[in-house]
Amino acid sequence: MSAEPPNAEFNSCKQNGHVNEQAADASVVAESALPLPTAVSSLPLSGETVAFTGTLASMIHRDAISMVEQYGGRATHSVSGSTTMLVIGEEGWPLEDDGGASQKLQQVMQMIADGLEVRILAESDWLQLLGLDDHREEIRRAHTPAMLSRLLDIPVRMIRRWARLGLIKPVRRIGRLPYFDYREVASARRLASLLEQGVSAQTLEKSLAELSLTIAGTDRSLAQLNLLVLDEKVLMRDDRGVLNPRTGQRLLDFDAAEPSLEVFQPKLSDSSDSRESDSEDDDQLEDDEPVSLPFSSGQQREERQMSDWNAEEWFHEGCRLTEEAEFDSAINSFRNGLSLLASEMSSIRSGMSSPDDEQTTLFPDPADLNFHLADALYRAGRIDAAIERYYCAIEAAPDFIEAWTQLGCLQSEQGQLELAETSLITAISIHPANPDALLHYAQLLEQTDRADQAVSYWKQYLQYDSRGPWSDHARNRIAESEKTDRVML
Repeated sequence: MSAEPPNAEFNSCKQNGHVNEQAADASVVAESALPLPTAVSSLPLSGETVAFTGTLASMIHRDAISMVEQYGGRATHSVSGSTTMLVIGEEGWPLEDDGGASQKLQQVMQMIADGLEVRILAESDWLQLLGLDDHREEIRRAHTPAMLSRLLDIPVRMIRRWARLGLIKPVRRIGRLPYFDYREVASARRLASLLEQGVSAQTLEKSLAELSLTIAGTDRSLAQLNLLVLDEKVLMRDDRGVLNPRTGQRLLDFDAAEPSLEVFQPKLSDSSDSRESDSEDDDQLEDDEPVSLPFSSGQQREERQMSDWNAEEWFHEGCRLTEEAEFDSAINSFRNGLSLLASEMSSIRSGMSSPDDEQTTLFPDPADLNFHLADALYRAGRIDAAIERYYCAIEAAPDFIEAWTQLGCLQSEQGQLELAETSLITAISIHPANPDALLHYAQLLEQTDRADQAVSYWKQYLQYDSRGPWSDHARNRIAESEKTDRVML
């Protein structure tokens, strides 16, 4: 459902979440999206010999090298005794394909240990040194799931799954639309990619520990690594008991501690301690501290039979099946959840049960249930049914921005252009700074031969997504419009 980028090679330097530094340095781009300064009043890099490592989030390496020269420094492709500054890219950590810290970083760390004066700067700090605050803010800007999907080549459903697992956390929500920290998602993608390629968790843990000596923020990545390694083996305790967040299933017969959200996960480096804890009694768990509990211990307690599942468990099952492309089964799971939810709510209204009862408090949000059902229906090719479910999500939550936006996209796909326009305008009215709705509405205006009106929305879109795959398309449309205006004058 997400818009395809206008140029299939828009991200050729960043495929698979990692950039070969030499290849990136040698990449050729017809037009750089990064304007270089025509006049520099100060030269903050005067006398500096600068090298780069890792993937830059704000620009390609060729532009970074030109920037160094513009600001009085000398850029090099390798680290040597003359290197005075190493800039670390912030699109994921500087980890090689074998999981080790980048060779350049290791060389500089050794140089520092030998007494040489070399500065190590994160990309955002380097941009601040140059006075490029706009580009620095782009790195630090929060992004919607759709924006991250386009920028990092990650399916939106994977981003939602990571959020459910606690791997990434929204920095804010507007009208149910989550915004995530770009660097956190990029880090998760890089770690996931390396694990999928067969790099051991112990190797990655060691590399992150080394990075922590020079780079802030690696503690969060270590937590991400734990969750990625364990995935289905993660147990979480909330106020309802113990939950497997991957499947949404509850474990029985657990004497829960005082309600609080905790993650039960063995530390990667403490496997022996984790095995020993298998024999510990549940009543030894602390009430006020996160507790490490090996998954094998939790598995000794039988998981609930599907016939006993509540609406929440069916919702998680539907999400899991959607992620695994089992769309028909996912649709049935979501429908089961909605049926149980209606039954539970009916019991409350009729006075047969109390809202405080344990079974009636396990309610998924009906708007979320319908939204995910709509997504599964769409992926199963049942577009008309998906449209109806998006309407159901909106009826349950009128400010559901993502539902309005997706509804508009599907209506446009079905040729229902007037309805699509209404849906997208509604999404924009709820949140005018929503880049996803602005993007799709600009596309719709062009599709309906209103390119002149689309320019205004392309300009607004660029305020919130100036380096995504559609940003160049937006700039081209604006330039074409301005050229036409000049010709007419």
